[in-house]
Amino acid sequence: MDKTALQQETLLPIREVAERTGVNPVTLRAWERRYGLLVPARTGKGHRLYSELDVQRIEEILSWLARGVAIGQVRPLLEDGSKVIAEDTVAAVEDRAGDSWSQLVQQTVAAIEGFSVTALQRQLEQLLASYPLPLLLDRWLVPLHKILSRQGRFGSSVTQAFFWQLLTEQLTLTVNASRKNLRRGGKAPRRLLLVGFPGGDQQAFAQLFCAAAIAAGLDVINLGPDAELGELAFAEDQLNADGIICYSHNALPMAVLGTGLERVLRSLTSPLWLGGGFVDLQRRDIDKLIARQHCRVLPAETALALRELQEQLR
Repeated sequence: MDKTALQQETLLPIREVAERTGVNPVTLRAWERRYGLLVPARTGKGHRLYSELDVQRIEEILSWLARGVAIGQVRPLLEDGSKVIAEDTVAAVEDRAGDSWSQLVQQTVAAIEGFSVTALQRQLEQLLASYPLPLLLDRWLVPLHKILSRQGRFGSSVTQAFFWQLLTEQLTLTVNASRKNLRRGGKAPRRLLLVGFPGGDQQAFAQLFCAAAIAAGLDVINLGPDAELGELAFAEDQLNADGIICYSHNALPMAVLGTGLERVLRSLTSPLWLGGGFVDLQRRDIDKLIARQHCRVLPAETALALRELQEQLR
């Protein structure tokens, strides 16, 4: 059926589709314009409208990307979507594709080591526009961080500082774009405060998670690494927050994970979520915290973490 013939109430604006799928509007537009993966309907004013079939197609795209297929190789697989793709065919596609995420990581490493500002900016812009932010965090940024943190040769600290600063600048633009789309919604979204920790890498992880959460329909305010834990209850009250996320990719000092967060929990009236890589790194210590009221742990996979936040805030 032609999309223009569908009933208006069955079509979804781009903001709602982003919230449901975790794919931000910038990426949905890139999938349409650059890769020809989507053909949404339009209103009389030119605004995009998506059907449930479009949403299913987006989920298919996400599935192929999670398997390691590059975004530029997805369209032929979708065109075979009318047929049931056999398991051996799927395996063959995955073998041919290799792991596109590993290739993207290596491309980024090469650009970083070459101190190529132009090449790195171009790659970051393309990655942030073409790939869903939750997948980008888990499948690109996490392994990239591992490679960079293991480099011990002379100049590695400068190399990393160069990259993290450049990524932070690009992510600032991504967060701003996500926030503009959020403001176009009709109802006020749930507001969360995000607490990060010092370090260029930590701030980049927190910003990417923040951008993904905003794209998913949550009004996240990133307090950065300088907010005092003892003042979070004050921020919760002043900013009318529905909860706070303590987000860290690296292990936290015991002074923070122990007495620091315990004091926070005694003063908060809304939930405190713990998210990021430190959850798995320090699970035994975290188990003591989650036994307390208001403390919850988010799944390690970013898409699942955002879905859980959406569910618990409903």
